[in-house]
Amino acid sequence: MPVVQFDWLDPSTWKALCEYDFPGGETFSAVYLMEPLVAESWVPMNAFIDYAQQDHRVSRFVLVAGSSADPSRPGMGQVWQHLLDLGSITVCCDRVENLAEEGPATLIREQGKNYTACGEGKIPFVSGIDIAAVTFHALTSPASPNCDYRVLGPELLTYDEVASKLTAALRRPVKHVCLSGEERYQALVHAGCSDYYARFLVNLETAAATGFETRMNATVEEVIGRPPRTLELFASEHRSVWYAD
Repeated sequence: MPVVQFDWLDPSTWKALCEYDFPGGETFSAVYLMEPLVAESWVPMNAFIDYAQQDHRVSRFVLVAGSSADPSRPGMGQVWQHLLDLGSITVCCDRVENLAEEGPATLIREQGKNYTACGEGKIPFVSGIDIAAVTFHALTSPASPNCDYRVLGPELLTYDEVASKLTAALRRPVKHVCLSGEERYQALVHAGCSDYYARFLVNLETAAATGFETRMNATVEEVIGRPPRTLELFASEHRSVWYAD
């Protein structure tokens, strides 16, 4: 599949993306935005949004941000506010797939443990499949929805409850180990995370511990016509991820 080099921090790469020669003569008209893991990521993101709109008449932008994002907050909130000014779309979420990514999956597989600074905070974990379905709708619907979708799962769960559900799915003990913010930060840095990304994750988790993520809605069903996928279903489909060879 043909690819085009793109670098958020190198504006000279932006033109080739926006002027890509599609085989069917289609034009570059919608952009799916995900935060690059760099300091002050909103600066190049907003600059690219302005470039794509002003120089290439791109009319639709879909930003995927964490469920803690808000136009009033620093970080992705600054991109979100920029998109609000343009009348575009934001999709907010907290993926259940994080449990199957390399770091958490290795710890669950090898130690039967998952470490967070989330405490007893409840989180509406949502499947990446549901996020993709809502995002696809936002990108491709004939008329732009021009709204913000907060994509949430079917129930609020603490990480202790997540551990219980994984225990049932794997038929072996899985424990949630609750750390302080500083303990979590040090563990992430020790595991190889950058200072910026470690602080970013810790800030999300300590906010969740205060109840910041405690919210529910019916966005998934309203947009794609079915209920969001459950953690039990996700766990049953991904059991092999958490088993040692």
